[in-house]
Amino acid sequence: MNLNLRKSFKLRAHNSVGVWETDDSIYRSFAHELLDQLESICIQVVDQWPGDPASTINNELLFPDLYKLVNHRNRTSDSVRIYAAMAIEGFLNFYGVLRFGQHVFDTHFERLVLVPKLRMLLLVGESLDIPKNDLLVHHLELVAFSRNELVHPKTRERTLNQISPDKKLINLPEAAQLAVKNMEEFFKLFEQAVPAMSIHLSPR
Repeated sequence: MNLNLRKSFKLRAHNSVGVWETDDSIYRSFAHELLDQLESICIQVVDQWPGDPASTINNELLFPDLYKLVNHRNRTSDSVRIYAAMAIEGFLNFYGVLRFGQHVFDTHFERLVLVPKLRMLLLVGESLDIPKNDLLVHHLELVAFSRNELVHPKTRERTLNQISPDKKLINLPEAAQLAVKNMEEFFKLFEQAVPAMSIHLSPR
């Protein structure tokens, strides 16, 4: 063993002076901006929907403009949920590089999945032992689950009598609203846990 490769390690200050390339705050803004757009699109869909809002449209040729609008709404909803998760993951990566430096973070933390990454970063960086049932973890898991439903799509075999109406064809902005709400709860709770990071968490 080459003991000369060992290095002493010191945490960097939360207000360290430096330059970091990160888009986490932009993703957070995107989530909010797209949610505003989504809510407006949902109102348009309801206004243009023929008949009962709980019904489905079976013929795209009869309602081409509405179909395009519904697809636009669905894409926007999915984007909100993905950006909310990207904002949190980007922030955790920024925190890790800020406190540990690029090399230490990349070597020991970067490849961890979100919940273990959060818990390990705060354990080492703040001497905070965050339990698995902590509210901070809870809101992170909700955002991650919402994202994972989209980026890890599943196929389920059905019989004809099990096929249900496409829920996306009616006014359902709730999943995106919840993703943004949970994202903001995460940032609020993180700031409470690590007040020194408030300088990096501008309010939205």
